[in-house]
Order: sequence, then C-alpha cells, then structure tokens
Amino acid sequence: MAELGITRVAPADGAFYVWADISEFTDDSAEFCQRLLAETGLAMVPGGDFDPVEGHRFVRMSFAGSSSDMQEAVSRLGKFLQR
Repeated sequence: MAELGITRVAPADGAFYVWADISEFTDDSAEFCQRLLAETGLAMVPGGDFDPVEGHRFVRMSFAGSSSDMQEAVSRLGKFLQR
C-alpha cells in the first residue's frame, strides 16, 4: 500500500480487512468508494460506516481473495490513484 501512497494502514490483527487512511487522496471516502467502483470495478467500504467522526478519511478493504486477485486489485487501485 505504501507504494501507492497509502501509508497509514492499521494492522489487520488476524482479520482479512485493512483500515486505510486515504486523506492524501480525498476527504470524502463515500464518494471515493463510489468512483472507485464505477471506474475500476473495485469495491471498498467507506470509513463512515465504522467511524462517524473520522471515517470520511478512511476505507475498509478485504484481502480475502486469491493472490492473483489481490495483485490485480492493487494494480487497478494504483492506476486509479494516479489519475
């Protein structure tokens, strides 16, 4: 994630989810997630669903898929963030 510019990521703590700060890219995680899905087919959950105060800066993403699916997801996310 750091290679993509997402440097603040909470430890997964045994789960298949990442809690990532995307404030370098947006201050509206809901809008970010909508655009990401529409433009890349990747789905993430806006942070506001988990933290009504600071969640607008965060997204939750799952990494429960196969390694090849995760590589493809990182590639798509990287292209999206470079726009």
